[in-house]
Amino acid sequence: MPEIPPPVKPIGIEMKLRPLKLPGDADELYTEFIGGIEQRIRAGEDRSDICRDALTMLWGEPSANPLFNMQLDPRNVTFEAEYYGDCDPVKFAEIKPLLWLWYMFDRSPAGMNLELGFRLRRVLAQYIFKRCGKNFKCFPYVEFTFGYNMEVGDNVVVHRWVLLDDRGGLELGDKASISDFVNVYSHTHDINLQQYVDNRKTVIGPRCRLTYHSTVLAGTQMGQNSMLGAHGLLTRNTREHAVYVGIPAKKVKEKDRELAEPVKHPEQRM
Repeated sequence: MPEIPPPVKPIGIEMKLRPLKLPGDADELYTEFIGGIEQRIRAGEDRSDICRDALTMLWGEPSANPLFNMQLDPRNVTFEAEYYGDCDPVKFAEIKPLLWLWYMFDRSPAGMNLELGFRLRRVLAQYIFKRCGKNFKCFPYVEFTFGYNMEVGDNVVVHRWVLLDDRGGLELGDKASISDFVNVYSHTHDINLQQYVDNRKTVIGPRCRLTYHSTVLAGTQMGQNSMLGAHGLLTRNTREHAVYVGIPAKKVKEKDRELAEPVKHPEQRM
C-alpha cells in the first residue's frame, strides 16, 4: 500500500481475507448439491418439490413424525408476508419455495457451514431477487419481507441476523456492507391507524456501511461511501462520504474523499 500522508493514514494494519480451500470430496459434493438445485430450477420443475428434496438431504429422510415431515414441504407453511394486502400472490408463490429452502438451510445442521451457505444463497438470490450482482456474500439468518423487491449490486456483503424489508423496494449498491443485527425498512405505519401502510423505496448506495445493530427507516437514501454507526437510527438521507451516528443519526464527520476514491487507490478494498 502506498504511503498516505497524515492525518489520512488508516488505523491499524491492512487485513486481507485468507483464501481457504475445501477438501476435494467436500468441494465436489457441495458443487453437485447446489448445481442440482439450480439445474432443476432452470428446467422449470416444481420449486416446492425442489425445496422438499433439498431439505430432505439436509435434514435426513422423512421420519415417523408426520408433523416434522410436513415442514420439509413449503406448501405446508405460511410466511408473514403472505398475510399482507400488498403482497403479490403470484410473485410470492414463485419464490416462496426458494425462500423456505434458504431459511431452513440456515437452521439445518449445515447452516453454519459458511462456504456451502455462501454458494447456495448466491444461487438462490438469482431466482428470488429482482436483481442480484456478482459475488453476493450472505451469512446465516438473514430474512426478507417479500424478496422479489430486492435489488443487489456487485460484491455486496450481508452479515448475520439482518432484516431486509423490501416491501416498498430495497436497493443495495455495489460493495455495500451490512453488519450483524441491522434492520433496513421500506415501509412505515400510520401512528394512529396501524393498518395504513406507506411503502417507500430505500436505497443503500455504493460502498455504504451499516454497522452493528443500526436501523434504517423507510424511504431513506444513503449517498455513496457513507456510514451509519453502531446502534444508529437513520431517519433522513445521508451525504456522500459522511459518517452518521446516534438516535436519530446525525452527521459527525466526513471520510477523506481522496482516500475513499477507488480509482486513485485501486489496490485497496474500500
